[in-house]
Amino acid sequence: MDKWWRGRAALLPSAGYVGVVREGGATRVNLAAHHDSGGTPAPVGRARLLASVTARVLDGQAVAIHGPRGMGRSTFLDLVASGLPTVVVVRIARLGLPGHGASVIAQAFDAATLDELPDSMRLTLLDTQRAGSTDPTRLGDALTELLTAQAAHAPFVLVIDDAQHLDELSALALRAAAARSLGPGALGMVIGIGPADPSPETGFVPSTTYAREVPVLHIDLPSFAGADTVEMLTAVGVPTDTALWAHRESGGNPGLAHEIAETADLLSPASISRAEYSRARERVQGLSKTVLTTLRRIAAMHQPTISVLTTLGGSDAVASIRTAKHLSLLVSEDDYLRLTPGALGDVLLESVDSDELIRLHRELAEHAANPALARYHLALAGDPGTSPSDLASSASATAARGEHDLAAQLYLIAADAGTPERAEWITCCLENAVIGKETRVLHRAIESAAELTEPHQRVRADLALLELDASSPDEILIAAMHASERYPELQARVLLQRARILLGTHDLRTALELAQRAVDLAAKAGRPDLEVDALTVAAAASHTLGEGSARGLIEQASALAGPTRPGQVHTSARYIAARFALHDDDLRRARSEFVDMLDGVGPDAGYDTVHVLRSLVEVVARQGRGREALELAGRATRAATHFDTPVATTWYIEAIAESVGGSFERAATVSARGVELARQQGDERYLRRQLAHLGLARLHLDGLDEAVAAFRELREIDAASGIGDMTSLRWHADGVTALALAGEVDEAREVLAAIREAVDAWDGAPGVDIAADRAEAEICAASGDLDEARRLATRSATQAAERRLPIEEARSLVTLAHVERRARRSGRSREAAARAREVLRPLHAEPWTAWVQARFPDGAALHTLEPEEPEGQDALALLTLTEQQVAGLVADGASNREIAQRLHLSVKTVEGTLTRIYRKTGLRSRTQLAALVLGHGSR
Repeated sequence: MDKWWRGRAALLPSAGYVGVVREGGATRVNLAAHHDSGGTPAPVGRARLLASVTARVLDGQAVAIHGPRGMGRSTFLDLVASGLPTVVVVRIARLGLPGHGASVIAQAFDAATLDELPDSMRLTLLDTQRAGSTDPTRLGDALTELLTAQAAHAPFVLVIDDAQHLDELSALALRAAAARSLGPGALGMVIGIGPADPSPETGFVPSTTYAREVPVLHIDLPSFAGADTVEMLTAVGVPTDTALWAHRESGGNPGLAHEIAETADLLSPASISRAEYSRARERVQGLSKTVLTTLRRIAAMHQPTISVLTTLGGSDAVASIRTAKHLSLLVSEDDYLRLTPGALGDVLLESVDSDELIRLHRELAEHAANPALARYHLALAGDPGTSPSDLASSASATAARGEHDLAAQLYLIAADAGTPERAEWITCCLENAVIGKETRVLHRAIESAAELTEPHQRVRADLALLELDASSPDEILIAAMHASERYPELQARVLLQRARILLGTHDLRTALELAQRAVDLAAKAGRPDLEVDALTVAAAASHTLGEGSARGLIEQASALAGPTRPGQVHTSARYIAARFALHDDDLRRARSEFVDMLDGVGPDAGYDTVHVLRSLVEVVARQGRGREALELAGRATRAATHFDTPVATTWYIEAIAESVGGSFERAATVSARGVELARQQGDERYLRRQLAHLGLARLHLDGLDEAVAAFRELREIDAASGIGDMTSLRWHADGVTALALAGEVDEAREVLAAIREAVDAWDGAPGVDIAADRAEAEICAASGDLDEARRLATRSATQAAERRLPIEEARSLVTLAHVERRARRSGRSREAAARAREVLRPLHAEPWTAWVQARFPDGAALHTLEPEEPEGQDALALLTLTEQQVAGLVADGASNREIAQRLHLSVKTVEGTLTRIYRKTGLRSRTQLAALVLGHGSR
């Protein structure tokens, strides 16, 4: 078992999550007596994968699990085994002689089963020397007979860990035996394949390509997400900040993260750095010269990519990268590579002499992707032809492209030359390092900024430092205001920065006032770019307050705005205008804008990338595109890890995506962790966001008390901060529903009244109105007014369909199904639930599909449903909900195809529905039906 999981075993619900027992002398696992009724415990971050693999092997399939050192492969196999009724577990400890692996597998079976084999087959399997002299076919026949004999007693699963140590003869024999024996009711198989030891001849970890050619399902264990690492480490007493640092340093490798956090926990802060370097030195010991050469190139590169390394090192570089990944020295982050832990880079270069380092940088300069990067490496190589002014010029051009981290390094090298421009270049270095999160130069830039005396530079440096840490801004801002009192432009900058900080802490009224003052000062100074920024902040503050003036402010900002500055897309007028479109449910426009922004984001603009992806996740989540939401969230997480952006943002993105495409259980876990982190960091903005998704998840997991608590806390925060916006963070209707279901009807009505008032003030966001109708239907149902509840839920579902908001439509249909069930109209209840399933079916919105199915598991096919209790003689009242909606659209002049698209039905279903409508109403044509509907009044 991997070392890091030993500490976790005590945290699992049962006394031991793998129980090995002897049944007639055989080594087998039967865990029924070792687990609580709640089921098999799942490892952190692996529950979904565990369930999938377990289902496959129980169905008689074979699955191969791959993973580098420390990724928890052996523990994952143990947990798969713990959920199976009968399993034979084998671990291949070393590579032996030909036939050794087959013998180890055979010895895991009990003697009684082995005795059922013919003597020659039994001896072939148990005698290693005899097995080694046997051809693969005969050895495969013997293994087949063994597996078949065991399966005759009971279906079982064969678990083989460390299969990378299987000798070739045994692997061929096992492959043949598995092909004959696998199948439901007989044999399933799960195989763990880790990295072999580096070859003494080549220094490389041997490739596992041969293993992947075996026709089974191959799965690479993914790295942990930040929330998973934090959950794992905080459960054993590691502080959250330390856990986050360990996650970053480990690249999401749980074993390495545990090791790093354990060291940090045992040592004083002064000793942690030394321990990190000591661990890094141990990790590179024994590596071949070829592998070290590739790793040193990576350490010296600004943004290491496989393409450049392959150009420099050819096939040796490819093999070296593979080896480093297998040994958990390296992780991939989209197109880039990163050493883990971070200290590894310094350790790799500390033993390189100056001549070799010069040669290394010259080599990288020759293969640089652009002139700025070439100048960077030439400067580090001491090239006399690279002047400070050349470096500063390259830095300016690089910053304009959005590559602020490289710009910061170039400015710092230029400043180190000690020319008269040093103060300006230090200021530029600090500004770019903050935007680009270039931690490698931030410390030096901050130290150097202390020498700045010129007011413009001093104020700019102070404002940059506030971007880095706004925990105690007043003293810095007071000094900045004093230094800028004769300069309107600088005053506008200071007020704008203060407004941004207050916007984040929800001192909204003051933020709005300061932003408006900054607008005036920027106009006075003739700085339209600052004026645009200040108008944008004013619009955001006004919108959060729930004021209608926000639209006018952002329109004014957009009219003045020039091209968006790279690295500042997520604070631009265009971005905020697109956010307003999202809040208005103009999803097509919002999606188009965000996709276009994403295409234009610079390659090193981490914050821009993450926040634009976050907005796209919100768009597709509202559209119900679960699979796309998860894919975009994964991209955002990888970008955030690479650029070291705050984990609070990625956890929020993950919570959104999980709520529409993953599971409510996972969404609740991530949101709860986010709530805890936000409380620790005093971050009210992300506290609100995570509470909203925690409440949503708990509400749909039947955790009503927890949902009500989350929504009440949100209500208190909003009241204290004067937040009146209900279009961006849409918790309010869910809060009404939770309160109504909890019997708190009066409080639910208060929240509902606030929603209606806010919608009227904003004059947009139809999705909020749709959700409010559904929430009011819940209040009416709780109060016993089922007719009004039915009317509201029907209106909500119809309008959601018209607005193409499928999740809202499905939720409103479920509310209608509950209302009809309470009214004892089971046919209509089933029909509404079936419609909800039809809406969700093409979306891959897994949490919502599972939620509907759990509440209405016995829904009939849509075309067979008829109302069981017609209500009176009104012709339209005889129709089901679907029939009423189809009739209404016919009256609007819609064709069958348009009706099908609007209601998420097939054209054939629409045709069948019309036939039933004609039969029930006695009508014969669309014209007659339209006349009946239009003569009936409001639908």
